[in-house]
Amino acid sequence: MIGKLISTGFSLATLPARLTFRSVRALAMTPAEASRLLADMRQASDQAVQELQGLLANVDADMTHKTAHLSAADKRLAAELALHAAEQHLNMAAINILRAVWLTLHSTPNLPPSELDKRLEQTRND
Repeated sequence: MIGKLISTGFSLATLPARLTFRSVRALAMTPAEASRLLADMRQASDQAVQELQGLLANVDADMTHKTAHLSAADKRLAAELALHAAEQHLNMAAINILRAVWLTLHSTPNLPPSELDKRLEQTRND
């Protein structure tokens, strides 16, 4: 579920950029190419809507089941706790991303393979 949420979030976050790129590209297109582009844009938009609807339906079903025994006040308290936890996790994720970018920018261009890469290579060779 978390993976799907992240994937959908990334897909939705990049949707405006993808649509903008396609719109700019449409300026130099023939009418046939432009109509194909519009169809692709419509399809991408419909796909994003379907993914969001599916995600929301899953969350709704999951939370309805998990919180059936809670009162409205308990649900409110749980929501506040969940938002606080999410804020902390997002803050740490943002910091970790900034650290990774800084480390990448300040590292040598020829990084040695990571330990995971070595293990994967050994597994493939066995």
